[in-house]
Amino acid sequence: MVANGPVLICYDGSEDAKDAIRSAGALLGERHALVLTVWEPVAAPGGYAWLGTSTTTLNLAELDRAGAEHARRIADEGVRLTEEQGLHAEPIVAQATGAVWKTILDVAESEYTAVIVMGCRGLTGVRSLLLGSVSSAVVHHASTPTLVVHHPREDAVDTEFAA
Repeated sequence: MVANGPVLICYDGSEDAKDAIRSAGALLGERHALVLTVWEPVAAPGGYAWLGTSTTTLNLAELDRAGAEHARRIADEGVRLTEEQGLHAEPIVAQATGAVWKTILDVAESEYTAVIVMGCRGLTGVRSLLLGSVSSAVVHHASTPTLVVHHPREDAVDTEFAA
């Protein structure tokens, strides 16, 4: 971590990620930002050997290419939104080689980021245990400060005007 390093914004196109970008802009001002989109490959060496070879077998490499291209479009959208919030941004698209949270931490380390910014789906209880949580894993394993932004609830009271 470097205090004057870039902000690493994790962006997957969700409303939670968009809220995280808005918060990063409001809190961090005119910083350099890296907008990270992580994609998970379908094809893994030997992972689909049981399919055999036939004309009906999916072209897994083509699916991976499409996944990488989709991730690039998502990252570019994140850059546009980030720049609208006053940060200077560039995209990073990373292929997950294991858990998504580990890929995020690897990028944060290699880019010497000052802070990781991400949205949170806000799963609680049994659902969070069953489904896992990328933001929770990042917070628990990161050596880089991490800002997790919760999506505002529609029934939340605006504390600025609350008496």
